[in-house]
Amino acid sequence: MSKKKSVRRKHISTNDTHIMLRKGVFIYAFFVFVTFVLISLSAYTVHNMTVAYTNKSRLNQIERIYADLKLDDTYRLAKSDIFGDKRVYNWDKSRTYSSSAEYGRNDTTANTFANLKSKAEAAGFTQVGDVYGGVARQLHFKNANGVYLRISVTPKAWQDAIIYGTSSAEETGFVMNDIANAAPVYVIIRVNLDDNNE
Repeated sequence: MSKKKSVRRKHISTNDTHIMLRKGVFIYAFFVFVTFVLISLSAYTVHNMTVAYTNKSRLNQIERIYADLKLDDTYRLAKSDIFGDKRVYNWDKSRTYSSSAEYGRNDTTANTFANLKSKAEAAGFTQVGDVYGGVARQLHFKNANGVYLRISVTPKAWQDAIIYGTSSAEETGFVMNDIANAAPVYVIIRVNLDDNNE
């Protein structure tokens, strides 16, 4: 008599409850995934909107400062780099770039400094520094909100020498006492909401 080996077969039964559980786990995982994606997108959108709002507010503040200076037609705009985002130096995180506007003016250095100083004071700024850099002199101002305004006025001949490298300070013919009477001039007005380190 030969003995037959009995082979056990696994019987996998599925019922409605089992199928519903499997579907429930899949739906739950899908729901968690979708929720995660939506929260991530929402956080990203809110962050970008906050940054955009901050930058726009800063830009409006800077543009208002330039408008408050009330420069007349004697100031001819040559170059403008006005921005609202906070641009930090790569090599020095404590310093930020300033917005700037550059003008030409057919008047003397002394008259232009006096005119711009009165305009800055009328716009709510107080002088906090005076950098004597020889020909390239700067006046530094600050208002009650901690905003810095820096004004530099250089004679055109000296500015041309800087840009084109055509002559040295001595070759421009300037004696330090004569700089005040030099005309026309090149004006740079910088606004910085964060610091005065540039």
